[in-house]
Amino acid sequence: MKCAVASAVTLMGGWLCLSTPVLAQETAQPADLETVREELVAAKLAVQEAREVAEQIVLDARQQADRIASRAASPDSPEELLPVEIQRGKVAVEVAAGTVQEIATAIMPINWRIMVDVKDTALLQRRFQYVSTKSRDQALRDLLTPIGLKHQYFFDLRDEQGVSRPLLVISQR
Repeated sequence: MKCAVASAVTLMGGWLCLSTPVLAQETAQPADLETVREELVAAKLAVQEAREVAEQIVLDARQQADRIASRAASPDSPEELLPVEIQRGKVAVEVAAGTVQEIATAIMPINWRIMVDVKDTALLQRRFQYVSTKSRDQALRDLLTPIGLKHQYFFDLRDEQGVSRPLLVISQR
């Protein structure tokens, strides 16, 4: 008897060990080799299945986090708030790398439309890191003033069915 062969496979934080002693003899039993092959194939399939499950869990977690973040960023509805409440409402916004329109969307309540009207298209594509816990109006001013933009609220706009569709216009000075 020479040495025993052992195969270990890492599986999501734990160890799955397949220990199959195989004697290094001149005449190995075909049945023993086939058993080892079957166990290795089964282990490989188990690892692949675990990877797929882990990838799906990560994907589901990211989607759920995005849904929670969008609700947390704008928990209020425009029908429930008066114009002064919208402007003075405190926001908690953190954007790692977003355009002016993406950051403004995170600042404004749900169902608000954002229109960015600027001549410089490079400004539309420029990405900013932005964090604020101020009032909505102050957060918008802090975002827009340094880059030469201003904002204006249109609270009373409605769609064809009469549903409130307020608009925030961001434009150059």
